[in-house]
Amino acid sequence: LAQAALLGVPTSSAPSGAFTCGRAGRMGCGKSKDGSVSDPKFQQDRARANGGGGRGQAPGWNTAGQGHQLGGGGSAEAGDGLTPEERRQKALEAAEKRQQSAPGVSQQKVAQLMEKQQKDELLGKLSEYYRRKKMDLPMGLNSATVEQLKNHWDRVKNDASSAQVLQGGTE
Repeated sequence: LAQAALLGVPTSSAPSGAFTCGRAGRMGCGKSKDGSVSDPKFQQDRARANGGGGRGQAPGWNTAGQGHQLGGGGSAEAGDGLTPEERRQKALEAAEKRQQSAPGVSQQKVAQLMEKQQKDELLGKLSEYYRRKKMDLPMGLNSATVEQLKNHWDRVKNDASSAQVLQGGTE
C-alpha cells in the first residue's frame, strides 16, 4: 500500500485519509486532478524533447553548419599547400610567440620562466637516461646552467646512439 501511494496509484484498500499523488491539493505532489504534471519547467523540457520548443528546427547533425577548423584564419593561405612539417613548425612558432607575450607578466619574468622550464625538461631527460642506465646523476647537475645541461644532454644522446649502433653491428 505504501508503494502504491508513492507511485500515485489509487488503491481501494487505502485508508480514506491517505494522501496519494492522484488526489489534487494534498501534499503538493505537482499533479493536477487530471493526472498531468503542472511544473512549467517540466512541460518546457518535454516540449523540447518532442521536437518542439518554438525555436525553429530541432538540433541535430543534419541541421548543423559546416563548422570551422581550429587555427584557421579563414584565408586561403592559412593552411593550403603546407606540408604537415610546415604546419607543425608554424604551430610551434605561434606557441612560442604566445608564450613570450604573456599578458601581465614582464619580459624578464617570462625569460626566467622559460629558462626554468628548459632546465627542468633537460634535468628530466638526463635523470631518466641515468635511471635507465642504473647510474647516479653526476654531482652538481642540478646547479648547472641551461647551456651546460644542453651540452651534457647532447653528449649523452650521441654516446647512447653510437653505443646502439655498435651493439646493432656486433649482433
